[in-house]
Amino acid sequence: MAGALASNVGALASTYTDFQGLAQLKAAAQTNSPGARRAAAKQFEAVFIQMMLKAMREATPQHGLLDNSQTRLYQGLYDHQLAIELAGRDALKLGGLIDHSLGGRPAKPPAAPAVSMPLAPPPNPTAGAGEAARPAAWPPATPGEFVRAVLPYARQAAVSIGVAPEVLVAQAALETGWGKQIPTTPDGRSSFNLFGIKAGGSWQGAQVSVPTMEYRDGALQRERASFRAYPSLAASFADYAHLISTQPRYQEAMTQASNPAAYLDGLQQAGYATDPAYADKIKSILGSQPLLALDPGVKNGANGPLT
Repeated sequence: MAGALASNVGALASTYTDFQGLAQLKAAAQTNSPGARRAAAKQFEAVFIQMMLKAMREATPQHGLLDNSQTRLYQGLYDHQLAIELAGRDALKLGGLIDHSLGGRPAKPPAAPAVSMPLAPPPNPTAGAGEAARPAAWPPATPGEFVRAVLPYARQAAVSIGVAPEVLVAQAALETGWGKQIPTTPDGRSSFNLFGIKAGGSWQGAQVSVPTMEYRDGALQRERASFRAYPSLAASFADYAHLISTQPRYQEAMTQASNPAAYLDGLQQAGYATDPAYADKIKSILGSQPLLALDPGVKNGANGPLT
């Protein structure tokens, strides 16, 4: 019996809801077999990874369009399973160390760091020669950094629409979670899509395909969609301004651009987003500290472009 249990520990608790596997692991551990000890070490590693993922999620701003109790529930279930998968692959090289602490043989130290930080994307050669340089710190680490990075481009786009620049900053903040949830290309570069504009049939430029959440018949559903990709922040704001000012369905919103609340309500009524609370969420961000802290002169560009 003990031999049979020990022979199966490699497959125990392979999914987050595999309670039977955990019970078998407990029974195998009573035999003090090396296989059971190694399996227990991987479970401890999974718990550690899960704690890391939870801390990372909590550090992410919770103002995004996709942030609600339902998505947080599924994100938590996904993180639990991801932790088990990573532990099974010994991704952090902790299994051997934990096994040793439980009484196993000393683990060999890894030959190289287990986790490496991704390299920053190379400078984009396609940006216009006369365009202001992209901020060095991107994506921004804080909402304040996000505001400083995009405000100069928001001013330029706001002129053609007739809306206050902070309205565009707030909309971009909602769509991207203050710059932390921007779709990326397969090689990890930012798409600079700050306004969630999808790549329809008329779009001839670059695009990225990513999962997204949309409201369909009043219910939130997970879908996969293609979004436009831009070479820079300036290009993203310019395309948004062109879309709003040239699409007939947004003309009613344009006529109310001098009134931020009416403009946002007009966008929602025109079907800019499927979220029924889209306009109200942007209004809430407009009243948040990062935007309220802006000096009126800075909003209007009286102090020159921010760097």
